Amino acid sequence: MTVKEFKHDYFSFKGRLNRKPFLMRLMMLGAISIFFVLIVINAEPHLKEDPAHFATNVRKSLVFWVYYIPLIIASISLGVRRLHDLNLSGWWMLLGSGALLSTVNTGNTAIDLAAAILFYIAQLFNLFLIFFRGTKGPNRFGEDPVPQPVKEKKKTKEERRAEAKARKEAAEAEKRADEELEREIAEAHPDWDEYDRYDAMQDAKAKREAEKAAAEVKDGTENKESK
Repeated sequence: MTVKEFKHDYFSFKGRLNRKPFLMRLMMLGAISIFFVLIVINAEPHLKEDPAHFATNVRKSLVFWVYYIPLIIASISLGVRRLHDLNLSGWWMLLGSGALLSTVNTGNTAIDLAAAILFYIAQLFNLFLIFFRGTKGPNRFGEDPVPQPVKEKKKTKEERRAEAKARKEAAEAEKRADEELEREIAEAHPDWDEYDRYDAMQDAKAKREAEKAAAEVKDGTENKESK
């Protein structure tokens, strides 16, 4: 992956992002986040001395935020493009920020209850981003990142009849050719029994099919060269 591709995948706020790459990139950011926390612990070992407030102390570390701010920006980028895929404004990501309220503890029952409610709403919002299918086809934010299957043109009744007639005529022509071939073999070898004639018939039919296939390949090559 080039630097340009990395910037587009994790730090672009334009375009759309469907469910699978959104989830995979979130998991990647989660793994990187754990790695950075380990770096913080090694850089500031005194954080382990207070396990009861470990998470709070880690967030107070300058080293943590130096590493973590780019991860937050990347997460917002993924969420904005996922919202675009759902044909929603990226400003809805403000609702997802409620997930940061999980550790709020002000001592005020009403404020802490509101923070907890917002936290659970944010979790439902994040599940919505993960599981809901985006807009099929283009929307105001760009083309559908999931390729749409090409629909075959529905054939008319006349076209279906013409194809059925062509198949029937081809089958009848092949039947007549087989009968003519069988007659020629019987006339050329009147002393052969039915097993010998059958073997000769199969060999002749295989040869005819091979010649037909070779002729089709030749015609296709000539048509390609003429273009």
